[in-house]
Amino acid sequence: MIEKFVFDSGKEGTKLLVLGAIHGNEVAGPNALRQIIKEIEDKKINMTNGRLTLVPVCNVEANKKDVRQIDENLNRVMREHQNPSTYEQKLANEICLLIKDCDILLDLHSTHCKGDEPFAFCDYPDENNLKLIEGLDVKYVLKGWPQIYDAQGEIEDFSTERAAKNYNKSATTLECGYHKEAGAKDVAYNAVVNTLKGFGLIDGVVSNKIEKTSILMKEYVVKKKEGRLTKNYKHLDRIYKGEKIAQYDDGQELFAVDDGYILLPNLEAEIGAEWYYFGVKE
Repeated sequence: MIEKFVFDSGKEGTKLLVLGAIHGNEVAGPNALRQIIKEIEDKKINMTNGRLTLVPVCNVEANKKDVRQIDENLNRVMREHQNPSTYEQKLANEICLLIKDCDILLDLHSTHCKGDEPFAFCDYPDENNLKLIEGLDVKYVLKGWPQIYDAQGEIEDFSTERAAKNYNKSATTLECGYHKEAGAKDVAYNAVVNTLKGFGLIDGVVSNKIEKTSILMKEYVVKKKEGRLTKNYKHLDRIYKGEKIAQYDDGQELFAVDDGYILLPNLEAEIGAEWYYFGVKE
């Protein structure tokens, strides 16, 4: 059973749910949420309205082993399973109950590559989603995730944002930067505090609003056999039409289909997992 911390003001207001470590080795969220919990318990942060539920570590066993997952990607099976057959499916059943019971979800992640730029996903824009994103310390917002998964159909996509949408809730996923950089924890911490302020759960004004640039995701590439990326790409690196991005060990090469950005490159992707994404400025 996952460990959750619930702080109820006793007054009407927004019910906010914040998740950390959907992937076990993504530690920025857990570190930030543990700090938030301590500051609430020490009365340095005081709830004035609504209810806050924090889950520092969703994928407990993967977190203990410092790996991304145990059986499968938890952020691709986030729906209710009548007969769960994997560890992550059992977790999804627990987490879906929490999503059902919130108004707004903030899902904290971090990325694979040192120096990665923090960014947010905007999968299903609505008033609350956009308000939440406005208060995040990120320059870039990625759009179009559901559309590329529906269009390509290579991988079933049941993410936390999709689960929230299915339950008529608002949600955003925040990628806080590289897992092990200290600044990633700060991005996660500021996101939670600004969200609490923005939706009136604590007193204060959202600070340091950053102008956002929207990137439209156009496709994802699944790693289908042994191979490698041709560079140590970082998220949001510029790429150009015809550029060789990856090469399989059997000699097959993959090229950029247009000018744009490489998104979420995974230098250590396993066969069958997403290798990288391609996007353009909206």
